[in-house]
Amino acid sequence: MESRICFFAAVLIFLFSCGTVPLFAEDGAKNNATASNQQDYVQDQIEAEEEENPAFVGNPLTPEESWQILSWEEKNPGAVLKYEVVVESASAHEELRRMETKRSETSIHVFPLLPPGRYRYKVVTYDLVGSPAAESDWTNITIYAAHQPEISSIKSTLKHSSTIYLDEINDGKFSVKGKNLFPPREDKYDVEFTEYALVPKKKAIGRTYKPNILSQGKDNRSMEIQFDIDSLDSGVYHFRATDASGLFTPDSGDNELIVRYTKPMDLNVSIGYSCPFILYDDTFKKYMGSNIWPLSGNAKVVFIPFKHSWGYLGVGLLSTYTRMNFEEEYFTIDGNLITASGLLVYQKPIKVNEKSDPTKKRHLGTIEIHAGGGAAYFYDYQYHFDVGTNPDPLYSFDGCALVGASFQYYLTPRIFVEAQADFITSFISDMTYGMIVPSINIGYQF
Repeated sequence: MESRICFFAAVLIFLFSCGTVPLFAEDGAKNNATASNQQDYVQDQIEAEEEENPAFVGNPLTPEESWQILSWEEKNPGAVLKYEVVVESASAHEELRRMETKRSETSIHVFPLLPPGRYRYKVVTYDLVGSPAAESDWTNITIYAAHQPEISSIKSTLKHSSTIYLDEINDGKFSVKGKNLFPPREDKYDVEFTEYALVPKKKAIGRTYKPNILSQGKDNRSMEIQFDIDSLDSGVYHFRATDASGLFTPDSGDNELIVRYTKPMDLNVSIGYSCPFILYDDTFKKYMGSNIWPLSGNAKVVFIPFKHSWGYLGVGLLSTYTRMNFEEEYFTIDGNLITASGLLVYQKPIKVNEKSDPTKKRHLGTIEIHAGGGAAYFYDYQYHFDVGTNPDPLYSFDGCALVGASFQYYLTPRIFVEAQADFITSFISDMTYGMIVPSINIGYQF
């Protein structure tokens, strides 16, 4: 019993002498010998330690100790009595550990633990008569210091909140509090560091952002970071810290950051005057005497449910109405052209700093691009003769396509004026026309 207690005390002293720092070994080269942290070897190593050191009996490997396991492959295990593993420092080539397996297992538990650093090791194979039969090449490994990072809060330095609004002025700076918040990796030789990232909650549709570290607390419990606020997209994120060994902060409300707009959705309604110009097909010019029809108007509804830093996406409906008439000496002809199109809409808002409130932005205007398709309806086109019987009116319902753009200037936070231009073409077998439709509208954003 005394020997077991002494062994356990020795293990505690060793861990405290290392600053109770758990360690992680990484293989620096792909060879016939590798470093592994797989738990499959743990039970075998416990039995080996119990056989080699009776004081180890009943003292299972801790997770930290199980990480320092070296393993290799053997092509002819039946001809092997045991293995000898030699560990040296990578730079000075000073021998630090010489260990033997009691059987022909192709793995060994490194004990005592090696401190963080860069090492190399080789495996010597002993044949069945106990003589060295083969020796592997040296394999480089890196042992990283493992610290479980913790984040207790992340808040904007301006608003002191974990929710920020992209409609407001924000410098992208955040204060972070927690534990084991070590500086990021500086070069490939670092063995103690922590990397940071803002990870979207819905990883399939979001992107990950890397922060700029502005300052670091001396006790590694706080830091100030900054993101490019112009590239930061709306969504729910978690600020994740990952240490050198791969330990990372779990997602929770403590490290959650919400980025959103004050208004998550928009509904724009506008109506105005338009004047179509027929660009090609001479049917209108030939039978109705003109390609310009000023008795026209339009109405548009746009719904924007998706807002991102690169622009807004939505759907809409655009309808135009044109009254056509033409007078000759002995007859007149008149009719109505109505188009209705469903739209896919992209908007890019333009915002400037609000003079009255420096913490907010004013919506100056919006650039919009839209495209879609629908129907063109020729309604009640008819000849009217001074003498004789009038023919039956024309009714025609045909498909059409539309593409256009507009600029909205906001007079108030809700009311805007809009300059718009659309190109509409129809799909009629004997009359394929195309027209440009400029318009001036007034609208309201709900």
